[in-house]
Amino acid sequence: MKQPTGSKKSLKQLLEAEDKESLINILLSLAADSDVVEQRVKLHVSKVGGTDELEECRKLIRSTIDAHADHHGFVNWRSVGGAVGGAKMVAEKACEATDDAEWVRAVEINLCVLEEMIDFLQEVDDSSGTVGCIIEQSLESIDEIILQSDRISQEDRDILFQLLLDESKQSRYDEWSDWQLALLEAASRLAVTVDLRRIWEHHASTMVSEQTKDTWGSNYFAERVAVMRYHLIQSYEEDDKVHDYLKNHLHFSNFRELAIQDAFQNGRNDEVIRLAEEGEVQDHAKGLPGLVKQWKKHRYEAYCHSGHLEMQRKLGIELVMDSEFSYYQSVKETYPPVEWKAVYQDMLQNLEKDKWPKDVYTRILVEEQEYSQLLVYVKKQPSRIEQFHSHLYQQFPMEVKELFFIHIEAEADGSTTRKHYENVCRIIRRLQQVGGKEEALQITRLLLAKYPKKPAFRDELMKLNY
Repeated sequence: MKQPTGSKKSLKQLLEAEDKESLINILLSLAADSDVVEQRVKLHVSKVGGTDELEECRKLIRSTIDAHADHHGFVNWRSVGGAVGGAKMVAEKACEATDDAEWVRAVEINLCVLEEMIDFLQEVDDSSGTVGCIIEQSLESIDEIILQSDRISQEDRDILFQLLLDESKQSRYDEWSDWQLALLEAASRLAVTVDLRRIWEHHASTMVSEQTKDTWGSNYFAERVAVMRYHLIQSYEEDDKVHDYLKNHLHFSNFRELAIQDAFQNGRNDEVIRLAEEGEVQDHAKGLPGLVKQWKKHRYEAYCHSGHLEMQRKLGIELVMDSEFSYYQSVKETYPPVEWKAVYQDMLQNLEKDKWPKDVYTRILVEEQEYSQLLVYVKKQPSRIEQFHSHLYQQFPMEVKELFFIHIEAEADGSTTRKHYENVCRIIRRLQQVGGKEEALQITRLLLAKYPKKPAFRDELMKLNY
């Protein structure tokens, strides 16, 4: 089709009209003005695969970093997006290699991005998480390739296995164990032969032994590696070896959880109770309250399944008292209505022993419609009237309005900025909405008179139009 006379040609059309020599000169001219452009061109024309391509990838990544760094070589958070531009371009090249089923090349390029970005973390403010996100994406891309291992030749799988093991040994991961473990785990998925598993095991054992002993980090690392071993045993060994390995690693929470779930699935509730109780003792001694509660929850479930009613009640109340209100209804249903009031009142009395009772205290009061007790509680903390006025207003309208009044005055006394003043006015509007129009007008006039030298506050109060 003929180009209409006088119409504007696209850049593509203009370039197509130039000869080869002219295009080369254009590219050289652009490259002379920008290191980034030069590296992009070199990467584009470099030979696919091998060390030359990887070197050009590194140069492109570093060129965009250098272009956005200050004179000390540091990249501030505002410039991170531009600084990782090269890494994103290289990551796209890795995706193209994956699409073309060039598995080894794709992993090598992803590892190049991974290495450069981890090193970059030493000279960047990554408070936005941009660099960390690129690292995670590179690891995910490698994982996606490994998950397609059935499409990869054994020769390439062996190469990838060694690549990942070698990478995980690098000292740059010393402060980033999660990423190091991700590489080790990816390699474990390729250990499909006895020889490869032997190599992997030797490497993993060495890495565990090199961790600083008796620290949280070393225990975490050892547990993650133990889980990888467990999955390998599950895939390639007999069931009795799987069971023995699990039994011998119950000191790790992941394994105790696996053992408990296995016992649940096979209806062995007494075993669940035993495993949970042992876990509670072990992790209480370690000062790990989160895990202690996790085991208690499993024990409670086992009591429910096995009909240990009194134990279920006792533990359920203990969990509720420890702020696990989701167990309240379950415990309540185990009691006849005539007995329940004494039970929850005892819970309330124990909670009242704290100067500032836990939130579960008010949740019980609301659940049982003990509004007189709730009012006593709110009178001690007038700011909570915003949360509980809907439960109290029907029985105690005057008290609710009075508490709003006290709350508003207290908030006004501590207000120093327009944002604070806006919040005071918001509470006044809430007072009006619950039926205190006269009180809202009264408190507004009081505050206008009380703060004649706070023009911003007065401005916000006048907007109420009372």
